[in-house]
Amino acid sequence: MIIAGERSINLVTWNEAHFHQLYPLANNPKIAMNLRDSYPQPYTIHDARHWIEHNQKFNPPQNFAIELDGKLAGAIGSERGKDELRTNMEIGFWVGEPYWGKGIATEAVQLFTNYLFEKFDVQRIFAQIYDFNVESMNVLEKAGYVPEAILKKAFVKRGVVGDLFQYVKIRGEE
Repeated sequence: MIIAGERSINLVTWNEAHFHQLYPLANNPKIAMNLRDSYPQPYTIHDARHWIEHNQKFNPPQNFAIELDGKLAGAIGSERGKDELRTNMEIGFWVGEPYWGKGIATEAVQLFTNYLFEKFDVQRIFAQIYDFNVESMNVLEKAGYVPEAILKKAFVKRGVVGDLFQYVKIRGEE
């Protein structure tokens, strides 16, 4: 599946063509620092294989490769809330360092948000951002998300406790 953007950006379901591009791009401590600890660091060829195989089971897909001009530039994905929280989807994204500052993440978040509201019967899509990751906060705001909450002392990264900023987009609200 391909979700085409207005520029040269596409969201593409993970496939074998991404395998050798994924692990060198994803193996970056600057990326890992802004993601959950479950994100492997170092990111190996085995992690890339596992991720691509893991994502081939979803229908409709919930995780996509971000491509720029046919080359892997990053990743975007979601996880649906469980049980009574099933009206929620949480999104996460990253863009490889060579592609930073080009508006790729903003366009990818906009495309992905539209896709999620179209394919899933959720009422809200949210993202949680560490307090030091101002760039991702800006991406979400440019993509139409609004600040919803600040969860005080909600995470620990490298031994430092920090605040978690939550952004949301509600179905039907512009």
